[in-house]
Amino acid sequence: MNRNLLLVEDHDGLRRIIGSFLSDKFIVTGAKNGLEAMSWLSKGMMPDIIVTDSAMPELDGAALLSNLRCSGLWANIPVVVLGSGSMDDDAEERRFRKLGAYEYFAKPFSPTRLQDRLIDIVG
Repeated sequence: MNRNLLLVEDHDGLRRIIGSFLSDKFIVTGAKNGLEAMSWLSKGMMPDIIVTDSAMPELDGAALLSNLRCSGLWANIPVVVLGSGSMDDDAEERRFRKLGAYEYFAKPFSPTRLQDRLIDIVG
């Protein structure tokens, strides 16, 4: 049975590529920023897991994760963060872990490793 995954990524091409790859194992819904993700969630949708980019316009990954963790409805949804791939990945990873991220992948990352980890998290 495929699980529902919300993929929040502002880069259209990357969102399509990752979504296509993960669609073998997940039912993927895409959102281009945290604001669009929150709008989708507020319509009563409940994904099994969320994968979010760290840096996005409108509402970035940290703000999205903070909003989710403060909510009674979405606080327990596992969130995996796709980091910026900058020189400061360790600090960014620590920041997102403190906010409640289950996992952090610095760009560039292995799609296979991402998929395997997502499967591990959602069972």
